[in-house]
Amino acid sequence: MTKILICGAKGQLGSSLQERAGDFPDFSFDFTDIEELDILDSASLNLYVKETKPGFIINCAAYTMVDKAETEREKAFLLNAEAVKILLTAAHQCD
Repeated sequence: MTKILICGAKGQLGSSLQERAGDFPDFSFDFTDIEELDILDSASLNLYVKETKPGFIINCAAYTMVDKAETEREKAFLLNAEAVKILLTAAHQCD
């Protein structure tokens, strides 16, 4: 059974995927959010991916407060750009 890691499971997109997961019984879903897996923590993420060995990673985590993005630029950049880079690195390590 193919395992799919879903990051950002408590957001709008992640929640929608959780609602539909039962429609895909051939897949095993691992829904995580920052409490279980901080995708900005590369060491923890690499270890998590190495141990769980997902076949796919879907990133639903995002900084979506457009009105605050101007004043919280660093936070928005970290979550919308750096986190993607960290996820990519973790995915490459697991093939």
